[in-house]
Amino acid sequence: MKFYSSIVALVLCALLIASGLSAHAQKSSGKGSGSGAGSGRGAGKGRGGEQSLKAVEQTVAATPTVNITLTTSAGDISVRGWDRKEVHAELKEPEPGAKLELRKTCNPEHADDPASQVEVIITNRPEGDPDYSESSTDMPIALDVPRGATLFLKTQDGDVELNDVAEAHIETSGGRIELRHVTKGVEATSMGGDVLLESSSGRARLNSFGGSIEVSDFRAVDANDFLKAKTTSGDIVLNQVTHSRVEATTITGELKMEGTLARGGNYGFTTTTGDVTLVLPETSSFKLTARVSEGGEIVTEFPLKYSGPTSPSPMMQAGRLTGTYGTGDATINLISFSGTLRLRKQEE
Repeated sequence: MKFYSSIVALVLCALLIASGLSAHAQKSSGKGSGSGAGSGRGAGKGRGGEQSLKAVEQTVAATPTVNITLTTSAGDISVRGWDRKEVHAELKEPEPGAKLELRKTCNPEHADDPASQVEVIITNRPEGDPDYSESSTDMPIALDVPRGATLFLKTQDGDVELNDVAEAHIETSGGRIELRHVTKGVEATSMGGDVLLESSSGRARLNSFGGSIEVSDFRAVDANDFLKAKTTSGDIVLNQVTHSRVEATTITGELKMEGTLARGGNYGFTTTTGDVTLVLPETSSFKLTARVSEGGEIVTEFPLKYSGPTSPSPMMQAGRLTGTYGTGDATINLISFSGTLRLRKQEE
């Protein structure tokens, strides 16, 4: 009997030990063995050892007309205007060790005042690194700024998207630029990307060396406002532009403008190998000078009062056409060396 009791006690003891080992094994298995980055180090890790990093954010009080400067090597930039008197910057996909600083560059004697000038600094390497340089990064960044802000943005290969600000000066080497609801002025240059400007006002100087330029619903707010668009190998499309000074130039692309001419406006369109097409209301009034060469043509749906010694046909080849439609309120100059110049009536 004593022997039997001893056996039972040993069995119970073994079961207790086995149960404890099993519970310990279950706790250990939750620390990263399997889908984590390594045994006992799975906290904060995802599959394959990738770490999920939190967004990096900074905010600084600013004046309603603050100037903001940002330069990056390759990252995309998005900007949104808001009603707060603050500049907010966010790196939503930060790299390990990424740092973000909103540096006030105004008078240090007024350091506690809202910033009138802010420089956005992005880094992802420690300062002790010999290759360290500020804003040397390809991380995308988002900015929220006062609606009256002026932006100075530069990126090598990133895209730029900007909405609801007063003024913007933008450069990108190969990215696309999209601008909407800019109220005072724009200077935008892309070496190889397209440039888009919509629902804005003020003056604009747009350049692209390998992309197209598109402008729509662009309004003048001052008599000195202008639109100048230039590209080397892309098209330029203008729709509903109310400015009195409009210039568009391309080498191998096509030019097209549709909308009402400004009274007393001056319009110049030049292309080397592409066509130029103006789609105007029948009630328009303008003086036209059109020149073509190398087999180019001039085609007009508007009956012009010809200024030369003889009346031309509705289609003219390789030559110069000067005439007036209506009372000649606006001035139009069209040049194409090997394309077609067209004046079409807008459909009602």
